Amino acid sequence: MQLRHKLNLHNHMHKLSRWNFIKTGFLIAILAVSFLIDRTYFFYPPSLAPAWNNMWVDTIGLLAGVDLILCGVLDIHMDLLVKLGLGVSVSFLTVLLVAESFHVFGIDYFRFHPAIIFEIYAIVNLMQIAYEHQPQKNG
Repeated sequence: MQLRHKLNLHNHMHKLSRWNFIKTGFLIAILAVSFLIDRTYFFYPPSLAPAWNNMWVDTIGLLAGVDLILCGVLDIHMDLLVKLGLGVSVSFLTVLLVAESFHVFGIDYFRFHPAIIFEIYAIVNLMQIAYEHQPQKNG
């Protein structure tokens, strides 16, 4: 009876982990696509606007989101793909937080407050996924 309970709990955690990959991957991919569409989203300071709005940064974020989606949908446990998706996603979100902080603290631009809260939530979710992730055993 206790073994069955442990197996059910393991299956529940496995499904939760897959859902977290998919959900967080979609969030990051949607963010990246929105930045790809709006090439003037970041504007302060003007000297950094071209770097903040760089299409390649957004493309890398999109690829990281797609990687997480595929890891969840296809139940991929390859350590390299999972770590790459998680690491690049956290980096992408951190860059966004830094850019938005320039706007909020530099010119009191309040439009970014909801996005900052959303991105902090996504980073916490990514850390939970990284903590729960069970790499594939080779052997």
